[in-house]
Amino acid sequence: MNKYYRRAKEFSDQYIVPIASKIDEEGVFPRETMDLIGEKGFFKLIIPEEFGGEGANIDAQAYVSQAFGEGSPTVGLCYTMHNVALKFILTFGNDELKEFIIKEVVENNKMLSLARSEFGTGVHVFKSESSVQTFDDYSIINGAKSMITSANYADYYLISVPNDENNRPVNWLVPYDTEGLTFKENEWNGLGMRGNISCPMIMEDMKIDNKYAVYIDRVKANQKYPVNIDVIYFMTGLAGVYSGMTKTILEAAVEHATSRHYPDKTLANIETVQIHLANIYSGMMSARASLDFAVESLINEEPEGLINIMTARIIASENSIEAATLAMRIGGGKAYNKQGPIEMLLRDSFASQVMFPSIDVLKTWVGRGISDQPIL
Repeated sequence: MNKYYRRAKEFSDQYIVPIASKIDEEGVFPRETMDLIGEKGFFKLIIPEEFGGEGANIDAQAYVSQAFGEGSPTVGLCYTMHNVALKFILTFGNDELKEFIIKEVVENNKMLSLARSEFGTGVHVFKSESSVQTFDDYSIINGAKSMITSANYADYYLISVPNDENNRPVNWLVPYDTEGLTFKENEWNGLGMRGNISCPMIMEDMKIDNKYAVYIDRVKANQKYPVNIDVIYFMTGLAGVYSGMTKTILEAAVEHATSRHYPDKTLANIETVQIHLANIYSGMMSARASLDFAVESLINEEPEGLINIMTARIIASENSIEAATLAMRIGGGKAYNKQGPIEMLLRDSFASQVMFPSIDVLKTWVGRGISDQPIL
């Protein structure tokens, strides 16, 4: 058992599992739990040891997100977003910005998130329609981001904007208290993942110090694959969350099948139910195995690493949906009446299809990659 998974699983069982249903029923952001995740050191996991972190690799992103996802997919997603934004800054930020954000995370347990999707471009997150005016010491940004995980709760938000006047790709790390930044939290009423508070982020003449600009230099950052490291961390985290969720779906289905008694047998004694359980189990195993395989290939920087993690993300997402659908059939009327977690997990599973990169986009990328075409 991976050491990061073991540690996160102990935390999840103690602090996340007990509040999972409340997060969904009330649609509340798990503020106290996320604060505790920071206090227990999970926010600084991927920060290099020499700067006060643990120096963990992408396997930590995979298996901590997996363990948290078993407890609550919402918590797993919010944690994943933190690491994705943090890894981007550690990779592309200048020394001053990296030193600043490392101190914020290590000493103050600050939380990061992403703010890239827009109303007009959807999952094509790098085709920003925002506008930027740059001055000597600051810039003015106008625009709106559409679905921001941990909106109004994270301390910093990583946004993408159009390239600058020299055609350099640029992102910004936006502090929560930036002048001109607001959130429309009351607009979120999601099908699943209800506690992640995905809502619009509005930038109206947002004034931000130029020290928060992040210029992407792929050569200097030694990027191994045709997408940047943050995209890979995002796919890895989501593959972890949804493979973890499938394990929880299996446990819920087994618990219902074995506890539902008839005069002479349980639901689990029925052959059709046994087939459903076997299919859920095989889906869970294939999702976990594909994630393990992909993570190892990424750690070893194998040429197929990107295709492997994209495929692992596809498998984890689609298997979670199939597992939850079968679990609903096993759960029957009780599941449809929201008795137990199965109905909640079904709704959570469907969110996996549309998160960047969406499943359809990913399949296009994989198809191009395995046929020797440029992915992007």
